[in-house]
Amino acid sequence: MTCRDVIDRVEGFAAGDQQPDGAARAHLETCPRCASALADAKRIETFLTSWAAPEAPPRFTAAVQSRIRRQNWQSEKRVDHVFNAAMVVAALLVLVGVAGMFNVEMVVVGAATLADAFALVGAAAVEKAAPSMATYVAAMGLLASALGMWWWTDGTFDR
Repeated sequence: MTCRDVIDRVEGFAAGDQQPDGAARAHLETCPRCASALADAKRIETFLTSWAAPEAPPRFTAAVQSRIRRQNWQSEKRVDHVFNAAMVVAALLVLVGVAGMFNVEMVVVGAATLADAFALVGAAAVEKAAPSMATYVAAMGLLASALGMWWWTDGTFDR
């Protein structure tokens, strides 16, 4: 068990919310830094529990409930807007589908034109990006190696 593992759980140990397992107990017995952190946390916990909880101001509960209702209403309003927009798009798609049933030739010609346009745009994008592809690959390699080194060093300095 590392110092980071124990330090992350010290507050729970001090409050009595968690009990240290064997590995944590052994670490606390051998590491003066973590044992000191646990002692400090216990003193703070004792100090804080000796204080009486302050009374909430008048109208606090009503104000909090009002704010929660307002935020819920705003959230529901956003969902309603998205739902309404989706319904409009769905209705338009249905209308286009019905119109397409009556004029299949126009749909086929439109789909072919759209496919040609996508092919041209795609070919132009590939043609434009091809000369700098090596730079993109090198940048991704550098990013991957930097992230790998960061991950490696982050895991080794805790012990």
